[in-house]
Amino acid sequence: MHEVDAMMPPSAEIVIVGAGVIGLSIAFHLAEQGATGIVVLERETVASGATSKATGGIRHQFGTETAVRLSIESVEFFADFERRTGAPFLFRQAGYLFLISDPRQFAAIRRDVSLQQRLGVPTELLTPDEVRGRYPVIDVAGLVGASFCALDGSGSPSDAAYGFLRRARELGVTVVEGVAVTDIAAADGRIAVVDTDRGRVVTPLVINAAGPWAPLVGELAGVELPIRAQPRQVFTVTPVPGLADDFPFTVDLETGVYVHRETGSIVLGGGDRDRQPGYDATLDWSRFESVVAAAVRRVPLLQDARSLSGWCGLRDMTPDEHPILGPVGDAAGFWCAAGFSGHGFMHAPAVGRVMAEWILTGTPSGIDPATVTIERFAAPAEHTERLVF
Repeated sequence: MHEVDAMMPPSAEIVIVGAGVIGLSIAFHLAEQGATGIVVLERETVASGATSKATGGIRHQFGTETAVRLSIESVEFFADFERRTGAPFLFRQAGYLFLISDPRQFAAIRRDVSLQQRLGVPTELLTPDEVRGRYPVIDVAGLVGASFCALDGSGSPSDAAYGFLRRARELGVTVVEGVAVTDIAAADGRIAVVDTDRGRVVTPLVINAAGPWAPLVGELAGVELPIRAQPRQVFTVTPVPGLADDFPFTVDLETGVYVHRETGSIVLGGGDRDRQPGYDATLDWSRFESVVAAAVRRVPLLQDARSLSGWCGLRDMTPDEHPILGPVGDAAGFWCAAGFSGHGFMHAPAVGRVMAEWILTGTPSGIDPATVTIERFAAPAEHTERLVF
C-alpha cells in the first residue's frame, strides 16, 4: 500500500500529468533540487499505466550517444537507489546479450559498441564460440556474433515508481490519484490553468508525462505530439532446470524475441512490432506459439517450460525512437517528457534529473537537447535509435 494525497490543491507552481515512473522521477528530482508547489495528477493510481506493464530491462546498449548517456546516469542511480530515495530496489545485473545473425547488423552493432566503449561502457563483442562457452544452453547455430554488457540487467518499474513517490512526498510533493485532466488553458501566451473532473488548478507550468496517453494530453493544450501508442505483449513460463538466475536478458535480433529470467518465472516477449498502433492492449494468445518457438530455437531448454500467464501493455513510440523532452507548443510553460519507445523505465532517473535541471536553470547538462526536443522533427532524422526490438 502507498499513501497519496486525496485533496486537489487550488494552485500549484508545477503540475505533472501522469504518476508513472517518469512523472514521479521528475517530481522527485524537482523537489530534490529545491522546487516547491509540485502537484502530480494521476487519472488512475500510481504506476498503474505503462509502468505496470513494463518488463524492467535496464541496458547501456544503444546506438546513439543520447541514449547511452541516459543509460549511464540511470544505471548509476539504480545501483544507488536506496541511498538516494530511502526505498529498497533490487537491481539484478545479469547483463544483456544481443544475438546477431545478420552480418550487416553485426557491422552496425560493432559501431554501436565502439560508441558505448568510448563513453566508458564495458560492452563486449563475442564470437559464437564465446557465446557457447559462457552460456552453453544457447544454440548459436547461424549466429555471426553477439554483444554483451555485464552492467546491464533488470529491476521492478513499480518498485522504482513507489521509491520516487515515497521520497518526493517527503520532500513536499502532492500526488493525487483518480483525477482526469479535461483541459489545459493558456492566457497571455502562457499556461494558466489545468481543469480536471475534480476542479481547477491554477498553475504556470505543466509537464506532460502521460506516456502512451501523452498525445491526448497534448491535444488538451492544443499541441500535436508525434507519439503513437504501440501494444507490446509478454508471456511468462515456468522456470526450467539449467537456466540459472544469472542468465542474461537475451535478445535474438533476427526475430526480436527475448528471454528474461525472473524470480519464479521466465519472461518471453518481442516479435510483435507489426501490431497496429492504438490503445487496444488486449493480449493476443495466438502469438504465443511463435514467440515460444523463436525462444526455444535459441534456448532449447525452454521446450520443457509450461505457460503461466501473459499481459499486454502500451509503449509510447516516436518516429526516431527517442523521447520528446522539453518545452512544446506555442504557450510558454507546457513541457513534455514522453515518447520513450519502450525505454522510459530504464532512463527514468536520468530523465528526471534532466527535466528538473532544464526547468529550473534553463539548460540541461549531460545530453544534447537538440536530440530530444520536438523541433528535431522539422528536419530528416539524424539520430534514429536502431536497437529497438
